[in-house]
Amino acid sequence: MHEEEGSPATLAKFSSRCATVSECSTTLPVDALYTLIVLNLWAFGSGMIIFLAGLRQIPHELYEAAQIDGAGRWSRFWRVTLPLLTPVLFFNAVLGLVAGFQAFTSAYVISNGTGGPADATLLYQVYLYQRGFVNLNMGYACAMAWVLLTVIAVCTGVLFWSSRFWVFYGEDR
Repeated sequence: MHEEEGSPATLAKFSSRCATVSECSTTLPVDALYTLIVLNLWAFGSGMIIFLAGLRQIPHELYEAAQIDGAGRWSRFWRVTLPLLTPVLFFNAVLGLVAGFQAFTSAYVISNGTGGPADATLLYQVYLYQRGFVNLNMGYACAMAWVLLTVIAVCTGVLFWSSRFWVFYGEDR
């Protein structure tokens, strides 16, 4: 049976052959990608704390009322929990979007600022750094930074615009 790229077995094989981050990230391009994925999953704890705070703010009486009305577990989730968590989902989506566009540190540390191996970790931000501080082409790097700011602003604006259709703040419409 052929093992697909990106399957959980591939990730398990990756983790079994790597004793340290620097061993894995400097040998194969796919290892560098998996190293970035593992590092970013490790940093998701703050979002989970925000989700937990949002879950704790949902009144228990709403679940009791839904259960009395005959709602099952899935129905309570889809009709009580999820609508009341949409502001938290929106907040985490905005934070995740901006953080995703500003992912520099982990790629820089893994590749030692080179974007290697085989440019697997050469993110836009690392390339911006190389153009500005390694090649001393500050004008080009400044233009790249403005493009990055514009892209972040447009994507965040689209997210805020779309929030009127899926974020529930509790008012009647």
